[in-house]
Amino acid sequence: MIPRKAGRHGWRWTVLAVAAFMAFMAFPWWTAGPAQAAEATVCPPIRQPEKIDLRYKLTFNQHHTDFVEVRQLTSIDIPAAQWPLANDLTLSEDSPKYRNAMRCLLHEKRNAPAKFGTWHPEWHDVSGATEQQDVVAVQYESRNLVGNTAGQFEAGPWTVDAEPDKDWKVALHSPEVLRGVPRRTVEIDPGGLEISNAPGASSANETHRVWTPPGPDAEASIMRPKHLISLSRRDSLVAYLGITSWWIFGSALIAVSAWPFRRKNGDDDKAAAGRPETAAARTLAHTTVQWAGLSAALALTLSLLLQLYPATIRWRALIGISSGLALVLFAQPWLPVVEHSDDSGKRLTKRTVLATALTAAAIGLLVVVSPQLFGLPAQLMPAASPSPSPLGIVGLALLEASMLWLWFTAMAAWAWRFAREGKLGGSPAEGGRNEPGRHLRRVMVAGAALAVITALVVLWHVLSFEARWQRANWLGEADSLFGSDHMGILGQQLAQFLFFGPLWTYTHTGVLTVIALVALLHLSSRDGSGAKSLGPMSWDLLLVTAIFAVVASRVTKLAGTAGNLYGLWLPLNMLALYALVKAGRRWSTLGRVDRKAMNCLGANTARGESRVTAELSTRAGYQRLMSDARRCRDLLHRLQLVDHDHAESSTRRALEDQLSELHHWRPVGCSRDCLPDPVSVLDVALSWGPRRRWWRNALNAARWAAVFGVLPSMVTVWFEYASDPDQWALTLDGATGIPDVVWRFVSLEVFFAGAGLVMGALWRVLPGGRGPLRALSLFVAWLVPIGMVAAFSHGIDRRTVGLALVNIVLLLMVLTMTSMWMDTDTFSRERPYWTKRLSLLASIYQVHGLSGQLAFLVMQAVAAVTIWRQIATG
Repeated sequence: MIPRKAGRHGWRWTVLAVAAFMAFMAFPWWTAGPAQAAEATVCPPIRQPEKIDLRYKLTFNQHHTDFVEVRQLTSIDIPAAQWPLANDLTLSEDSPKYRNAMRCLLHEKRNAPAKFGTWHPEWHDVSGATEQQDVVAVQYESRNLVGNTAGQFEAGPWTVDAEPDKDWKVALHSPEVLRGVPRRTVEIDPGGLEISNAPGASSANETHRVWTPPGPDAEASIMRPKHLISLSRRDSLVAYLGITSWWIFGSALIAVSAWPFRRKNGDDDKAAAGRPETAAARTLAHTTVQWAGLSAALALTLSLLLQLYPATIRWRALIGISSGLALVLFAQPWLPVVEHSDDSGKRLTKRTVLATALTAAAIGLLVVVSPQLFGLPAQLMPAASPSPSPLGIVGLALLEASMLWLWFTAMAAWAWRFAREGKLGGSPAEGGRNEPGRHLRRVMVAGAALAVITALVVLWHVLSFEARWQRANWLGEADSLFGSDHMGILGQQLAQFLFFGPLWTYTHTGVLTVIALVALLHLSSRDGSGAKSLGPMSWDLLLVTAIFAVVASRVTKLAGTAGNLYGLWLPLNMLALYALVKAGRRWSTLGRVDRKAMNCLGANTARGESRVTAELSTRAGYQRLMSDARRCRDLLHRLQLVDHDHAESSTRRALEDQLSELHHWRPVGCSRDCLPDPVSVLDVALSWGPRRRWWRNALNAARWAAVFGVLPSMVTVWFEYASDPDQWALTLDGATGIPDVVWRFVSLEVFFAGAGLVMGALWRVLPGGRGPLRALSLFVAWLVPIGMVAAFSHGIDRRTVGLALVNIVLLLMVLTMTSMWMDTDTFSRERPYWTKRLSLLASIYQVHGLSGQLAFLVMQAVAAVTIWRQIATG
């Protein structure tokens, strides 16, 4: 029976979630409420146009990787007596008279309405007028950011048409009131871009085009920069095929990784069939294969089939809701934390989850199946006129929220299931953590939190629309520009999200791949099959390389033909790491020691068994090594003091004799010394790591990498989304701008932790005597595939390669800091005797060694800053 306490707490969370959701639903209603009425434009003619001084200038600026800034300056000097509206230009921007006058001077009357989704309104920077000696001088400066997206970009009286596979078409649109005004100059500064055509230009050189009167409105064709690729439909399908190949390969990788768990639980291993570990392995294998199949099916459907055969919004909404609901049901989030727990609690949790998920799906399906109840058309896309009612806006917001909540819940449920079945996080039954009803409360709290997150994502979508609408409507002409009012365009934007919403949420499931692989690795390490090897072997090594490949491909971003072959990144990274491990087993410190021990013991050693592991896995062997390592450190320190004449009572020869005695370390059963000449017992201890099992080393490194990855994650997110005001403005302009920023930070943290886990798992077989050298070797394995792709790919410029290198250098910094802390954790029992961890690190590395490692770390920071400055200024 579930205690009454669980029920009392449960309804509170339900009420809280409902209240939060109702508050969220009130926002679209309020937003869709009173809209600013369109203002009529009255433009009297100018009496003597020849007395007007008119100048136009358009400048292109390539200062960022992701876009080109287009900035325009319009200068008009109007004698107050020549135009009735001249004095209105000196009024406040909020004045209707000012807006009317500016509309007359900037914008022509359009023959056809623009589409909100493809029209990119300008950011106006300077808008003002001064009056001197009865002459009103108007200065209007604005900008826009032309990126990879197609559409029409506004910049004052100019437009830049960006179409796939075509040059940018630049055109000046003179308003009717200025048609008879002789322009002093019309200038286009391409900012280093190449102008392919500029008909009618009166003067031209390598950098500028100038039009002088008389003449028609200026037009020019500008070749798009190579790093901005606006894909045609054919190229887009090829790019989507490349992205799909990554998900398909990743799904196949998960399925192959689960195969040994299914195989060893077959009929040929009946003796192990009844063990709890066997049952857990069978369950996890079934779950991972199930997820692999679902992930591959969703990749084919969302990123390929819907691109080949575009469906209506109604069908896309149906696919998004049904797939999200299916993922939730397959994940079974009602499963208890511990098997064989209270059945009544499990049934209650299952009923609660099913009721909540089905209710969320039913709300969305109600809008899809019966749109007339909300005043929406059959295809859900509101018409320009008449505009939808507030109830229709709420219905579209409900549909978007329903789909998003189901997908977010599915992702959380699958992450929970992988962690549960992979035994991640320790035993939940300890400390009374599994009392009846606790899992139900946990599920309800998670559902309420996901509802809040969903509301925030939809809220940001609405807020980004509002900001974009205000930019387009700053002169009060958005209604006539788009042929619809505020409510009509808001409804269209909410419906438009259903086109890309399912694919947008699916692309975030890459984190689940990492969690699934880590769960498999953890469960595989628990059976003890690789306990006698230096590091992961066989299928365990496959899992480690798979984690490495996923992390490496998700941390860096490359475009061009590299993006079209995105699926090849996984095998390339896996092969690079396999080569590194192969070299490490031969040249690493423990590899050389182990090979010498194997030669000593000969036929007494089983195939695949490490004598060093067998020795140090025992408590006595490990304590003997650590005692010798501490003594070795002390002798090296005393020897250094002798060299500096700080310890006169000690002699170099006596210290060297004691160090030579420590060099006679050998495993039990070995008849001769096993340490190569350059290797000391201190090197063996540092190469062994702080834990006796390689999985514990991996877990320890993952935790430190997550801690040290916070700052690099913030730097990466800042660089990609907010490195300058224009980049930040473009981020805020996106329908998923802030959610993308938050998710990028979270995913980077997960991937940094995954990178640390890989380094910790391979700690004993990576080349290098100290931790930073092991991190460097892993960095090289990361760098090789990038170099190969950059060398053999076209359509990828140095800026993109530079950004990838910045991410990799930041990753190297995280791994370097993690490796240094791993070295200090090896001597963690000495922490009480050192006031600071840095002091212990200096004792381990000695003074000269520590200064070298710190210099290495500083060089990485300098390299990251240098590359970033080259990108920013290049």
